[in-house]
This record gives sequence, C-alpha cells and structure tokens, in this order.
Amino acid sequence: MALALPALAQQTEQNVGTESDDAFGRTVGAERSGLYSTSDVRGFNPSEAGNVRIDGLYYDLINFVPGRIVKSQSVRVGAAALRYPFPAPSGVIDYDLWVPGDQATLSVEMDTSNPLLNGPAVLVDFKLPVTDMVSVMAGFLGRNVTARPEGGSQIFASYSGMVRWRPSEAIDLRLFNATFYTLDREARATYLPAGDEVPAKVPRGKFLGLDWTEFDQKTEVNGGIAHIDLGDKLRLDAGLFRTRDELDRAFGDFLVGVTGDGKVAGRLVIASADNTDTSLSGETRLVREWTAGNLTHRLIASVRGRKRDRFFGGSSRMLLGPGPGTVFSNEGWARPAYVTGEKDVDRIRQLVPGVSYSGVWRGRGSLDVSLSKNDYKKHVRFSSGNRAPILTRDDSWLWNVSGSVTLTSRLSFYGGISRGMEDAPIAPENAINNAEAPPAIHTRQQELGLRYVVAPGLTLLTGVFEISKPYYNLDRERFYLRLGTVTNRGFELSLTGKLLPGLSLVGGVLLLDPKISGEDVPGRRPVGQVRQHAVANFDWRSRGGEGPLSIDFALENFSGRIANPANTLKAPAYSTVSIGARQRFEVGGVKLVVRPQITNLFNTYGWQVSANGGFAYIRKRTMFMSVVADF
Repeated sequence: MALALPALAQQTEQNVGTESDDAFGRTVGAERSGLYSTSDVRGFNPSEAGNVRIDGLYYDLINFVPGRIVKSQSVRVGAAALRYPFPAPSGVIDYDLWVPGDQATLSVEMDTSNPLLNGPAVLVDFKLPVTDMVSVMAGFLGRNVTARPEGGSQIFASYSGMVRWRPSEAIDLRLFNATFYTLDREARATYLPAGDEVPAKVPRGKFLGLDWTEFDQKTEVNGGIAHIDLGDKLRLDAGLFRTRDELDRAFGDFLVGVTGDGKVAGRLVIASADNTDTSLSGETRLVREWTAGNLTHRLIASVRGRKRDRFFGGSSRMLLGPGPGTVFSNEGWARPAYVTGEKDVDRIRQLVPGVSYSGVWRGRGSLDVSLSKNDYKKHVRFSSGNRAPILTRDDSWLWNVSGSVTLTSRLSFYGGISRGMEDAPIAPENAINNAEAPPAIHTRQQELGLRYVVAPGLTLLTGVFEISKPYYNLDRERFYLRLGTVTNRGFELSLTGKLLPGLSLVGGVLLLDPKISGEDVPGRRPVGQVRQHAVANFDWRSRGGEGPLSIDFALENFSGRIANPANTLKAPAYSTVSIGARQRFEVGGVKLVVRPQITNLFNTYGWQVSANGGFAYIRKRTMFMSVVADF
C-alpha cells in the first residue's frame, strides 16, 4: 500500500471558519475558531499538562511550536477524540505541519497587524521539489511590533525549514527546524486587586510596565518524522523532537493592592536570569490496519518518552513600594540593584509503552481501548541548602475506553472513561516558590454525548463530562502547593457546517461547573475559570460559496469569573464582536487575497483573570489588513 500524499494547499486557501469540523477549537495562522484553545479546554490547560502531538505523535511542548511550519492546530476532545490513539482526560492539542510536495510554490504575506499582535510583518515561505525523491520548504517571519496590545515594544523573527525524502512510495522521511526569537520585550504589568474591588480600568495600549524589565527569548524545535509502509498492512510511524527554550532574563511585574479608583499599594517585581528548558521527546508506533466484512480494525503498539532538563529559580523579589501611588503611571519606580542566585534543576525521565485498539462496525458503532504502563521519574535539586531534593516516581497504569453506537444514519451516541497522568501547572511568578513544577498528577474523565446530522453538511454534537485532578494554587503564605481536588462538570454543544449554500457556521456553548474540595481551600470555586462561554463564527461567500468575496462575523461571550481564592471577588462578564472580509482575485497567474479585519468592534473592556488572581485586560478595538499572494 502506497503512503498517501498530503493535498496541495497554499496560504490563500486557508480559512479557519470553513475548515473546522467542530466547535472544539481550531487555529490556522493567527486566527482561531471554536470554544477551546491550546491553553484552555474544559477549564484546563492541555498544553501545560503535556497533552500535545505533532502529526499525531507524542511531543513534549515547551512554550509553543514556532515558525511558519505549522499549518494548523486542532483540539481533540469529546467526539473529536474518537478513534484518536491514546487520548488524554484534558484533551489533546494536535499540530499539523506544512509538508513540501511535488509542486513548487511561493507564498508571500504582508500585514499591518494580526489578531494577536500589533505591528507590520512580512511572511515568506516556499516549497520546492529538488529531485524526484527530495523536496524542501522554508519559511520566514519578521514583525516589528512598535506597540504591543498592552503597550511597549518588541521584535519578532522566525525561520523554519523542512527536508522531505521519499526514496520509494513506501517511505516518507521528514527533517525540520523551527526557530523563534522575541527581542527587546518588556514584562507586562499584571494587576492584583485590593480586597473585593475590581481594579480600575487602566488605559489600554498605554505602556504601564517598566522599561528595565526588558528580555530576549529564543525557542527552537528540531524534529524528524518517519512514515514507512512495511507491507502486510503494517506501518511504522515515528517522531523524534528536540526543543530548547532560552530566556536571558525573566521578569514578573505585579501592581499590588489596586483599587477601583486606581490607587496602588505597591509593586512587586520578580527577576531571574539564564533560564533554560530542554526536552528530547517522541514516539514510535507499529500500526496494523485491516478490514473483515463490515469491521475495520486498527491495532497500535507504541512507545512514548521524554528526557527533560529545566534550569529555573534563583529569582530576586523586589518590593518597590507604591511609587506614584496610582496605577495610571509607571513613573517613580526606579530600577533597584539586585542579584539573581544559582539555578535549581528539574529533571524528568519518562517512558510509556502502550497498546491501542480501535474497531469500527460499519453502520453500528465503534470501540476504542488503550492501555499504557507509565515509568516516570522526576528529580528536583535546589541550589539552596534549606530545601532537600525531591524525588518522585510513578509506575501506574494509564487507560481509556470509549465507543459510539449508531442508532440511525443521522443519530449516534458516544461515551468514554479514561485515567491519565499529566504535568501539573508550574508555580506562578508571584509565588514564593515561583517557576517550581510539582510532580505529575493523576487525572480521570468520564463523558457521554451524541452526534446528530441536522442536515447534509450540518452536524450537532452535544455532551456532558466530568474531569477530576489535584488542585494546585497559592496558600495563605503565597506558597504554591496542592490545596485539594478540582472537579469540572460541564455541558458542551457544537453546531458546525453549512446553513445555506455559501454560509458556514462554527457555533459552540460551554456550561461549566468547577468545584474544589479540600480542607485548606478558602473558597469552593477555582480562580480564573468561566462558568459559561459561547462562540459563533459565521462565514458567507458570494455565489453560493464559489465567488471571490467572503465576509466573516464572530461573536464571543464570556461569563464572569471568580477572581480571588475566597470567592468574594468576581470579574464581570463581557462579549466581543469581530468582523472581516476576503477579496480573492488573480493577476498574471498569481492568486491574491486582501483581508481587512476589525477585532473587538465595539471596543468592549474586559478582564481576563489568571489562576493566581492577576488581572489583564483584553485587546482594544483594532483594525488591520493583510495581503497574501500565492505564486
């Protein structure tokens, strides 16, 4: 059996609003659709938990996958995780990479900003067949961000490349690099409220940080992926990835005791230097797929593993006092003399062999089962003699069972239960033990839902779920440790597809009931989580979906969220509306797309709240435009 080649696609054809199969989250370039993101799925962070894949293969993420090599990111959760090997209770983030094919292409994009960042950019990538067996691709991004959404400035630069070798129809080998630089960036100011008051609405876009908190960061990912058809319905899939993140200096900047009228009690800056995080991770799979009558089977034997070394800590905590006494100015906080200390060392060694079976009974249903044996070791050595080293081992069994039952050609039910192990969130910057990573935690999930085809091309997914895991946060002494157990029960709904010829919808609703149990928990609701979240992305294209003009409209609503451990403060709810358009045309055989956008059309002021109680405002109304050309 020959390996399937990826379909040829270019930048002008990308549209997250029409590429999404569900409303559980998809990112294409800088644009996102759906309920969930790479950092928030059902109230948890799957990227931080280590539930990340590249082309379906296990990858130990550090920071993010940089560069133009990433084609899209998808959230695998609920019905979207059926038949997905070795799913995780908090969901899985799957990165899909661009791959060079048999045709030469060149794409150039210029923009004034994008949905995430201000400042002009130039993006260039090409794919080129060198011989019948070898093809290459490379990409470059340069962005001069003269005004970040929170004020201040920085420079982004990124490059990536891939070499693909296909010596025969049965062998597909790929080597790639993706590197990202952040230069001259200042730490963003975070606002910690006084008592039960929501902080004053500071002016958005005005730099209220400190110019001496400037830092540089480099993230680099090198990897290799192999797909080999072994014959007799056997296939070998393997991936090996090395990631390194370097941070010359790191700062946390917190305005403390901010009142509703803008007074500030003090400023806390945490500084560290020479932080590095390096990981070697990957997976090897032997896959056998076969069909017998109406039954399709897939059996996988897998080994996943990682070797991670992180140098952290040695930070200096600087209490700078109230300065001008107001949150509306950054004057009056001069840089003090400080010294950073020796680094602490966090080493993880993990090997997870496992087996997975997936069976589909055509017209009747499906069954997915996986079983893995975890071999996990974590050793933390502290530079200070006041704390003893911490050694953690885990050799538990990890498993999941899920399936679906087809009642009619339009209606099916699905359900599942899983037990997993994930990385716990790292201690926040304002913790006494900031940047410390607790041992990995055990998680469990159960869910039940249905899939209903409303009309050809329009699908409804609904489900209920319950996820439980240990709860880590700051205690009364601001030490980051386990306080109890958090259980997220919820209902989610996804409606995606074509409402009319040319009119597409990605719509979703999440109703979440998160609760904490434990003796040392002051409140029963976790900080920073929403109770309701709704999205609706519409995309209309002229001539019934075949015309050159399309217009898109996005509505997103977030409920209020708890903002302190005692549950006595709540950040208000907010909604945003964004609009955009695409005008497609062709000049001399070159395909072009002009795309104007306005995000946060009505300039809504909203607060996001992190798990440590820090407030950060959402981006103000922003207008920008991009031009993409495919040669």
